[in-house]
Amino acid sequence: MSDAGERLSPSTTTTTQPTEPLAYRAVRGGFWSVVGSYFTIGFGFIANIALIRLLTPAIYGEFALAMFFVTLFDLVSKSGLNYAFAHHRTVNGESLGTLLVLSLLMAGGSLALAILSAPILLAAGYAPMVPVIIAAAIAVQFVGIWLWPFAVVLESELRFKPLAIATSIATVLSYIPAFGLALNGQGHYSLLAQYLTSSLLAMAAMCVYLFRAQRYLLQMRWRYSPTLARRFLRFGLTTGLGNFISTLLVHVDNFILGTLAGTTVLGYYDRAYRVAQWPSQLLLPLVGRAAVFTYNQLRDDQARLQRSVTMVMWTSANLAISIALALFFSAPELVPLLFGAQWAPAVPLLRILLVVSVLRPIWENVWAILVGLGLPRRVVELSLFQLAVLVIAGLLLTWLFSAAGTATAVILMLLGGLALAYLRIKPKLAIDLRSAFSGPLAALVLTVAGYLILVRVIGNDLPAWAATAWKIGWGLAGFGLSALLVQPKQFIERLAYIWALWRRSPAHVSAMV
Repeated sequence: MSDAGERLSPSTTTTTQPTEPLAYRAVRGGFWSVVGSYFTIGFGFIANIALIRLLTPAIYGEFALAMFFVTLFDLVSKSGLNYAFAHHRTVNGESLGTLLVLSLLMAGGSLALAILSAPILLAAGYAPMVPVIIAAAIAVQFVGIWLWPFAVVLESELRFKPLAIATSIATVLSYIPAFGLALNGQGHYSLLAQYLTSSLLAMAAMCVYLFRAQRYLLQMRWRYSPTLARRFLRFGLTTGLGNFISTLLVHVDNFILGTLAGTTVLGYYDRAYRVAQWPSQLLLPLVGRAAVFTYNQLRDDQARLQRSVTMVMWTSANLAISIALALFFSAPELVPLLFGAQWAPAVPLLRILLVVSVLRPIWENVWAILVGLGLPRRVVELSLFQLAVLVIAGLLLTWLFSAAGTATAVILMLLGGLALAYLRIKPKLAIDLRSAFSGPLAALVLTVAGYLILVRVIGNDLPAWAATAWKIGWGLAGFGLSALLVQPKQFIERLAYIWALWRRSPAHVSAMV
């Protein structure tokens, strides 16, 4: 294509400038992101209940361990190129070509690391499926990197709808080969097939969208710019390093436990951890995406910022604690009922890890505060501190107490990070911890006391489904009632405020910002 043709193409020298205000696009894009996240969570929850009954804990342990190494070898995410591209704000042949070349180099390096690591992992005694999963997962990422520039353009313009739809469709169809293999005695390949199919179908959906709505990007003359490449790498590596450390925090416990205790124990831990993350998965799409934008807008208005932070923490604590209590009370019946009797050893691990499910949304909000206040380096510092705590405590406690020790180390990591973060934020913002947490903690105590009384009254002779139902019901309704009794005026006023915000349309949001 000629340079003249490129100049006439849409969105060549600057990113597309939609007529809608930024706030409206952020809300609308966030809506589709939330819809996609909730659909994936909901469908995955139902499908995984059936799949878990067909597979063994060791299979899940092998997959979880392999995913740690996939994260470790993934150079693309470490480069932070998507953030650098969005920061550059210019979409033309030079920026797209430079992004593609750098991405291919990073993805090729990841693939080389996966291949070279295979004999080392086998010699170290890891299961043969672990290097197979690593190589296959990174290979499919390499295939998908050719489409990555187009996805990054969508993200930089807050156009999450196509990505959300593609991911949702791919998620549904990806379970077909997973169940087929599991039912035919090929369970070791089931989770890998689900991962690969989901990735490939999402790529196919992106190709369809590319030729329908992004063809103008192909009409540009893509070329590599060494100067722009250096600029992308300088900006992206700092951001990418922070994200990598944050991602590593979610996987390094799997590496420690799988290495010291084996994949079967890791399988129980991995499923317990997944169930314990239900509160976080429900909260983060709603709270996490909106919080950074809100705090950034209010960072020069201390009074409103403090009220917003307190509100988000109060809401997160109430929702997370109520769901965690429902799972804690019902765990002995719920886990065997959903997953089968073979997963009963996951129950005590789940109960410990539910503390993590309460702490993680609070930590994510703290992360949003730091970014919103313009302190991203503090996030990297805190993440490094948390990683050190998790590695040291994880190795020691896992060696002493196996999976229970690993779960305890994760709790210590989050508590340590929250304490240090509070000290870092305090000079910039006075957080009213009493207003945010006194009510939810008092309601927690009352709900547990009520549960102990009800257990004595109802007894333990109910069928599993009935026991699960009343325990979940008390965890949710009992906590809500207790919270209302503890802080009646505050509880009603804040719920009314949240409801009013929830009903506000994008037009109202646009008018406010």
